Amino acid sequence: MQNLIETFREIGNLSKENEKALFNAIERIEYPPKTMLHETGKVCDSIYFIEKGIARTFYYKKGKDITYWIAPENEFVGAMASFFSREPSNKMVETIESCILWKFEHHKLEQLFSTNRELEKAARLFANHGISLLEKRFDTLHFNTAKERYDLLVHQQSDILQRVPLGMIASYLGITQETLSRIRHQK
Repeated sequence: MQNLIETFREIGNLSKENEKALFNAIERIEYPPKTMLHETGKVCDSIYFIEKGIARTFYYKKGKDITYWIAPENEFVGAMASFFSREPSNKMVETIESCILWKFEHHKLEQLFSTNRELEKAARLFANHGISLLEKRFDTLHFNTAKERYDLLVHQQSDILQRVPLGMIASYLGITQETLSRIRHQK
């Protein structure tokens, strides 16, 4: 829980009172690997902060499993657009490893935000942070070569390479497994 508190302090700058209010509204849950947290076609009612473990957001395109996001410790995971828009999602969320998660339910957060301006502001800051991360990911996928994308992953999140199957990593990088193998063997 300490990492979650630190994350909120970094981004949201919450008072002790509001930290307590927020923590009273969330739930700590443990899941084994390959647990489906959200299924396609449904509105996402919960997002999760990962205390321990790793999870991913993915979808199917033409029968192919496409990893959209990989979230290790101290990151949020969920079908974010669906969570905020309240529209059904084409994405799924699953644990890759055993996970300890903090579950944030939409209706509980809405209740908090409707009565607490500081928490509402913190949520906006978190959303802005998430948008910034997505823009960086978009830029990486569209403006960097396959090798540059791999090198960036090695530099920023090298532990993922030991914890996530290579097929998921290749998909996350927007390349085939064969291309990933070639890049790794050039090192």
